[in-house]
Amino acid sequence: MERSRSNDEIRNRRSMNNKVPAGWLDYSPLNTWIENTRFVPFKCPLRSSILRNINKQDRFSLNDLIDRLENQGRKIGLIIDLTDTYRYYDYRDVEDMGIEYCKIRVPGHQDVSDKSCQKFFHVVNTFLRDNRQNGIHCTHGINRSGYFIVRYLIEILGQQPDNAIAAFNRARGHSIEKNIDDLRRRKPMNVSSSSSSDQEDDYYIERDRPLPYSRPSIDPTLNDISSETSKILV
Repeated sequence: MERSRSNDEIRNRRSMNNKVPAGWLDYSPLNTWIENTRFVPFKCPLRSSILRNINKQDRFSLNDLIDRLENQGRKIGLIIDLTDTYRYYDYRDVEDMGIEYCKIRVPGHQDVSDKSCQKFFHVVNTFLRDNRQNGIHCTHGINRSGYFIVRYLIEILGQQPDNAIAAFNRARGHSIEKNIDDLRRRKPMNVSSSSSSDQEDDYYIERDRPLPYSRPSIDPTLNDISSETSKILV
């Protein structure tokens, strides 16, 4: 009886682990780059065990992402993953493509912390100094991705809020639906003073220093990355 219950639990976990994210099919994978930036937002690519539950024409994997970008004559050097889970794909597949990976866990349906935004700013600035292109995604590639990118456009690049929001919406092909009032209140920040004050924080990334991370452990029953650890800023 105990073994049967254990097997049932494993099957249930596998089933949940292979579910398509809610609302994922409602949005296009990606559209184009944000004008005059090195940002491209897209929805989360999915691994094969999830994609087999989706019609072929609706699938979007890491390989599909790279193919679509190459068709636009572009490549990315970094993927910033803003999802709050590790089940969608294995970051090692990203690295095997010669692309850096950074995880910043951002729960959906909650306010985004300023500390998470500072993590994002530092990672992006590190890669832009090396002339690398940045790919950013959350689950749908809209609200969390849009919030982080638009705040960067406003606070770091000095764009007007409505212009930054419009630029993201055009590039993504879908409009940000949340935190619009918050974004419109944002103003350019003093980058030099902000950077210096954060140098002792645990997420600060120095120039010419590789992205720090802890290696994830793998759950063999799920063939997935554990929720306890991930390649994430430390």
